[in-house]
Formats: sequence, C-alpha cells, structure tokens
Amino acid sequence: MTRRILGSLCACAVASALPASASHAHAQGLPFHTPSALTTSFEQRGVRAVTTLGRTGAVRAWTTRLTVLPWAPSARFTTSVSLPITRKRLDGDPGRPRTISGLGDLSLSGKWAVFVRNRPGGTSRVAVIGSVRLPTGSTDAVDDGGRTLPRPLQPGAGSPALSGWLTGTLIRDRWGVTAAFGPEWATDNGSFDPGVTLRYGLALGVRFPAHVADIRTRTVQVYLEWNGTQRTRSREAGLVLADTGGHLAFVSPGVQWVLLPRLLVEASVQVPVLRRLHGNQPDPQARSSFGLRYLF
Repeated sequence: MTRRILGSLCACAVASALPASASHAHAQGLPFHTPSALTTSFEQRGVRAVTTLGRTGAVRAWTTRLTVLPWAPSARFTTSVSLPITRKRLDGDPGRPRTISGLGDLSLSGKWAVFVRNRPGGTSRVAVIGSVRLPTGSTDAVDDGGRTLPRPLQPGAGSPALSGWLTGTLIRDRWGVTAAFGPEWATDNGSFDPGVTLRYGLALGVRFPAHVADIRTRTVQVYLEWNGTQRTRSREAGLVLADTGGHLAFVSPGVQWVLLPRLLVEASVQVPVLRRLHGNQPDPQARSSFGLRYLF
C-alpha cells in the first residue's frame, strides 16, 4: 500500500490517500479566532478578509481586517501582513461626531512549525508565531470643538507592540483540536503605559462529510472555540488606572464552507461569557464576524 501526504486546500491540513478501492482524503479546517499550527495551503500563500461588528458601551465598531500571506519559503514557515480598516460610532454624545473612520495599525507576522508529525488521516503540529504591530493608525482624531477624542474611538493604538503565540494542532480524520496562548507587550505611548495582555484560545472542529475522496470536494467545517484575554492595569504618568485591565472570555461558534478548491467563506459569533473587568468599565456585547479566504 502506497501512502502519500497531501496538502488539503480546504483546511490547510495534511491528508493521506489509499488505493482507489478505499480512497479517502482526510482534512480539517482552520479555527476562526484561535491561531493554528498549520503552515500550508490557506495558511501559506493567500488572502483573508474578515469583517467584525461589535459594541462596547456606547461605542459601536465595524472592523474589516485584510490579511495577506505573501511569502512561504518552506512548508514549515509562512508570513502574513495584516491591516484593519475601522469605523467607530459614538452613541449618546451630540457634541461630538457620530462616526470616526480610518486605517488601523499594520501588523507583520511569521509562523514556524517547530514540530511536525504526519500520519494517515491526520497530523500533529506545534508552531510559534511572532508579530510586530506598527503604529500606522491615527491617534489624533478630534471632535467639532477641536478636542481629541478618547482612546477607544481612535483608529490606532499610538505605539508599537510585540506579541507571540505558542500553538498546537492535532488532527485525526474529521476531528481537529487547536490550543494556543501568548502575550502581547505594547510600548509606552508618551506617558501612557497600556500594560501586558495574555491571550489564549481553544478550538474544537469537525468536518462534514466524514470522508473526502478528493481535495476539491466541497466541505463544511463546524467549530466551537473558547477565546479570552487577561490584561494588566494600564498606567498614566506612572499612576495605576483603576478602571482598566481584567479578564474577558468568549464562547465562539463558527462555520467554514469550502465553495471552491481555492475559496472558502466563514462566519462566527463571539458571545461574552466571562467579564471580570477591573473598576468601572463598559461591558462588551456579542460580536459577529464573516469573511472569506482565497488561496493564491
């Protein structure tokens, strides 16, 4: 029996093929919010566009994030460039403009699979991801009276940031699980220190149908994710800001549909289930996201 490892276009996972009498390709999709350890197919060279709608307190936000994966020198290493386009609306304040729009902060990332073990019908992988966020977004938007708008309404963060992920992905036939965690350090913006954020995610996925005879077969991936952030309190001029930081977590069901060998569409809803925020902070509401991925 001859075994060969196939890169699955629909899920960036590794598949196996048997002789024609029992030919089944096994594949698994990509989590929507949790970064995976996969570095092939849709995670190798392509483009992803995702629009997220959400509300925190009186601020409504629409963000479209365009991510391009331009360079992958090997099957274990891939790069990405990501730029958000934001539109924020402040409700309940007639003295200030209703809507602020602009480009957000540009992010550059690299992913390296440090461990890969393939097997018929699945793969086990561990990867590290490093990112730098550049302060390309505006931080000086003003209202009609010339007053600088508060930080939550600005398109950019105003300072560079470094972040990393350690992620692992296990795929067995139609089932897949991914777990990831990592910190983000943002540098001081003048006298303002935004603090450190620890991010984590856990995703469980299942593919329909159970067996795929050809990598061009249309498939549906269903996901359930747990995503959260733990943020330290911020500081202003060396003083701790009481109403900042805390623990926030979401349960995030999602679905991906492979329409064509090089195209998939996806959607997800993030429902906040844990809000342990310090001091007096507005609670975030549910977020909805939808988008597509196209493989070059």
